[in-house]
Amino acid sequence: MTLFRQLIIAVVILFICLYAGNTMFTLHNNRLLVEDQMEVHAQDTATSLALSMTQAAQDKDIATMDTMFNAVSDSGYYQRIYFTDLEQNIVIDREFPISIETVPNWFVAMMSLPSPEGRAEVSSGWSQMGVLTVISHPGQAYSKLWKVTTTQLGWFAGITLLVSLLAFFALKWLLAPLTRVEQQANEIYEKRFVTQDKIPKTRELGRVVLAMNRMADHLKEVFDDQLAVIGQLQKQSFRDAVTGLSNRSDFDNRLSSFVDDKEAGAHTGALIIIAMQDIAAVNEFAGRGEGNNLLKAIGECLTNAVLANPRAVVARRQGQEFTVFLPDVTSQEGEELAGTLFNAVQGVNWLHHDKCPLYFHMGYTYHSEVTSGGDMLGEADIALKQAKLQGTNHWAKLSDVQDVEVPVLGRTLQEWQDYLEQTIKGHQIVPHYQPVLSVSDNEIVAHKVFVRFLNGDELLTAAAVLPIAERLGLMPQLDQLILESLASTNREQVFTCKLCVNLSKISVQTKSFMAWLESFLVIQRELASKLIFEVSEFGEKVDEQSTRQLVDLTQKCSASLAIDGFGLKSSAFGYLGSLPLHHIKVHRSFLRELDQNPDNQFYIRSLVQLAHSRDVQLWLEGVESELEWKQLAELGVDAAQGYFLGKPQSKPVE
Repeated sequence: MTLFRQLIIAVVILFICLYAGNTMFTLHNNRLLVEDQMEVHAQDTATSLALSMTQAAQDKDIATMDTMFNAVSDSGYYQRIYFTDLEQNIVIDREFPISIETVPNWFVAMMSLPSPEGRAEVSSGWSQMGVLTVISHPGQAYSKLWKVTTTQLGWFAGITLLVSLLAFFALKWLLAPLTRVEQQANEIYEKRFVTQDKIPKTRELGRVVLAMNRMADHLKEVFDDQLAVIGQLQKQSFRDAVTGLSNRSDFDNRLSSFVDDKEAGAHTGALIIIAMQDIAAVNEFAGRGEGNNLLKAIGECLTNAVLANPRAVVARRQGQEFTVFLPDVTSQEGEELAGTLFNAVQGVNWLHHDKCPLYFHMGYTYHSEVTSGGDMLGEADIALKQAKLQGTNHWAKLSDVQDVEVPVLGRTLQEWQDYLEQTIKGHQIVPHYQPVLSVSDNEIVAHKVFVRFLNGDELLTAAAVLPIAERLGLMPQLDQLILESLASTNREQVFTCKLCVNLSKISVQTKSFMAWLESFLVIQRELASKLIFEVSEFGEKVDEQSTRQLVDLTQKCSASLAIDGFGLKSSAFGYLGSLPLHHIKVHRSFLRELDQNPDNQFYIRSLVQLAHSRDVQLWLEGVESELEWKQLAELGVDAAQGYFLGKPQSKPVE
């Protein structure tokens, strides 16, 4: 029960107690007063009537005395009047029953008024003729006392109602600061450290608000410091200090995780190494500061050149060498991008070009099926050396020696579009489910939903198809198809665990898809309560308004939201304090050689502390060995998925 209700009830109870005490005291005094009045009234009536009936008593005129008795009794205050002679014989006796039906029996029993008597002698001169007795009836007294009591109750009820209304508005005004404090406490719990600008004038409440504001400011500083430490750690461990790009370690981990991702299936890829000739000469001519600015400019140039491919990885590998990995591109696209990159770096603005010209070399290799990141790096390095032998500003490519073409990956974009449109129209997909296990007890806590695409007699993985679908703008239709497929499957087999489903950033930014998604979740209430929508890290930051709309929709329909592939973007920490996330899933690259990499261990352990501080779980993907699985328990990770824990299957594991 709220404090507001308790105070209102307390006011009402206080008034009831005051009324009860006042009523009892008033009734007691009124009862004593009425008793005295009845006694005096009875005696006065007896004396007056005795004088009036002297002649009738002397003449023994019973009819006249009876008329006089009846006239007195009409007032209703008397229940009996009788006259006795000197020998105590009753000459005339009249009883006048009076009804008191309007008064409750319990009130009569509680008051219990007496029936006082009045006596007077009837005489003529000095001759006494008898005694007249008048006995009062308490009925009228009961009626008057009851009327007083009910009137008082009515006034009390009205006053109590009025006071309660005044108390309602007064307390609402007085307790408004407490409501704001409650809201502020909830905001702090959600890691939104707001402060109140309006300080209550009430001293005690003002002190509480000021204390809450100080606590919010302090917690915000602590939380921001924690985010800054983790962000700085990521930059130091996985980012090049000069350019802000991935460093050698991060590039190798991400390339290896791409190759080792068994769910991804066959992928094409191009790898490029670009080297500026003789950075030492630049440093000697213009200073190390200018040399670093030049390296940073080259990094920005390469990053801008691959913006159309958001999955591309750009890194400064060492010294004057940069590496670029382009996943899921055709051979023609790879070569065109390579030429674009090489032309772009040659156009880097350098003020001292006349006195200290810049020269670049580039090595390029392409694999129609990426199976080894190390092999591609070695081939690109060989091609780089060949380019250096050809003179300045040259690049060379080294084709895949096996040159194995995977038919499905060799389709043109038009063939892909035809295939995907036919797939969407014919609902030619098969959902697969990979279990997500709790690290603490090995229990299944959810299933990650993957999708397979029918291609004749074979099934294509989503990783081979979705990048093409993104380029063709068909992701909203595919995301809709996947959810409709889950709804259809749910009718045949009710899901018992949570289902993690990826949503494309393109879908989240498409108004028509979001409108459809809202109606779908409203209709599929039971399925919606099982869904956890995972959005990619960079996708969350693309459009804050679209993401907020998704947050509101998931909360409205009892679904959940999570971040997938966390850790790839160094600026991805700010939203952790504002989004109501179910979990954060760390990218698989941070699992590579985890037992031998203290930086990755410390990074994951810090993320665990950060996530748990706001009741968000931390999950990892890509567990492929028992050693990795055991390491997660020591780091405090909540749950994980990977082929070591279970392969994707056409039915959820029970």
